[in-house]
Amino acid sequence: MPDPLAADLRDPAVLAALEALGAGRIDVLDEVGSTNEQLTAAVLRQARGAAPARPWTDLSLLLTGHQSAGRGRLDRVWTTEPGTALTFSVLLRPAGAGGRPLPTQHFPWLTLLMAAAVVEALAGVAGAAARIKWPNDVLVDGRKVAGLLAGLVLDPHRAPAVVLGTGINVSQEELPVATATSVRRATGRDVARAAVLEAVLGAFVPRYRQFCADPAAATGPGGPLRRLVEDRMETLGRSVRAELPGGAEPVTGTAVGLGAHGGLLLRDDAGTEHEVTAGDVVHLRPAAPGKA
Repeated sequence: MPDPLAADLRDPAVLAALEALGAGRIDVLDEVGSTNEQLTAAVLRQARGAAPARPWTDLSLLLTGHQSAGRGRLDRVWTTEPGTALTFSVLLRPAGAGGRPLPTQHFPWLTLLMAAAVVEALAGVAGAAARIKWPNDVLVDGRKVAGLLAGLVLDPHRAPAVVLGTGINVSQEELPVATATSVRRATGRDVARAAVLEAVLGAFVPRYRQFCADPAAATGPGGPLRRLVEDRMETLGRSVRAELPGGAEPVTGTAVGLGAHGGLLLRDDAGTEHEVTAGDVVHLRPAAPGKA
């Protein structure tokens, strides 16, 4: 008998709505260690010739009632109480006109577009004033309500794909750290996980298709998707310090925008702009007072 923790996500009406929004294969698991790891393994099995009855195509989804061993950037632990979070991964095979795969240099935008979709979804279903903390968190009132993690899937027989995982705190009353929150705690509203999922996918899919059609135009200077993400960012206008790996000198400056491939532009006291990427940054913290 299906685990009740996943029953809401197995509702035939929910699955039909997701398919209508453009989802490919949809699998719902009662519990899993990591949706990203599970989906990546399934895609790699398919790449090795283990042809499933339902192939993992673009915009395929893996959903779970409970993720027990989720991970964030830099292998940080992301865990939730059973039944209280919306946790899913989506397979993305970005391709442009004629099915030509997009260069991987554009892929960092996928996380930002999903983060923007989460912001829009939480506003729509719960009235939450959510914002993006670059590169992969969503905050409400300065506290983390959602996290995202993207991984590259290398297939020797076709272009690289992306598995993009999203975890949203929906109904938790107690959070393990003071810097986290949930939709319920932040808004006082009880919202269904399925409603959040439908809203997220409904916001993401059209922007994803717009991105695939012409990523340079959509995310270049003044591009509509770059503006969309920047307008939803908590980070812009703030003085921050980007801590880099290996003891490298941190980069400190005012966050002024996004670069061509989704990096964060920091302007230092001398007016020089530096671009840092999600792969470069260990931590992004507020700068000390008096430092820009």
